[in-house]
Amino acid sequence: MHHCNKLINIGLYVRYALTFLLLFLLSINMHHEVVKNYIYLILFLLLTLLDTIDSRVFKFLYENTKTCTKTFHYQLHDKICDSISYLALCLLFKFDGLLFFFVLYRMIGVLLFYFTKNSHWLVFYFDFVKEYLLYLFIFGTNYILLPFFILLKICFEYYFHTIHNPSLYV
Repeated sequence: MHHCNKLINIGLYVRYALTFLLLFLLSINMHHEVVKNYIYLILFLLLTLLDTIDSRVFKFLYENTKTCTKTFHYQLHDKICDSISYLALCLLFKFDGLLFFFVLYRMIGVLLFYFTKNSHWLVFYFDFVKEYLLYLFIFGTNYILLPFFILLKICFEYYFHTIHNPSLYV
């Protein structure tokens, strides 16, 4: 597992660097019409892509990464990186309070996951930041369908953390 931790850390360093660089570049180009009109979609796509960078880096460095991504070390640090990326997003871009709520809400789940090593907290304190950005792009501030999409996300998180990746960390 020590080999995994080293690969994970390298991947996360790359992810942090790219995240801060790309979010900063995007924030200083907010005056461009295309960026302004498509900011929610751009951020959704960017954060989704960045979320996969770390595992792609260590897959490039080492072929058998399936076992690495199932470790508590990876799962925790991936969630922490998500949270820090979301905080940077809130600092660089001025969005509504609901986005900030989703960031803080998820961070509570990440803290509980850290202290208990129980991934069920990640189901209850689901990550809805990227999905919310996509929702804003498609529906704007018409929140009538938002509860439905939140329910879908909770179902996905339940499936992911109990069926797909039912990890019991010790």
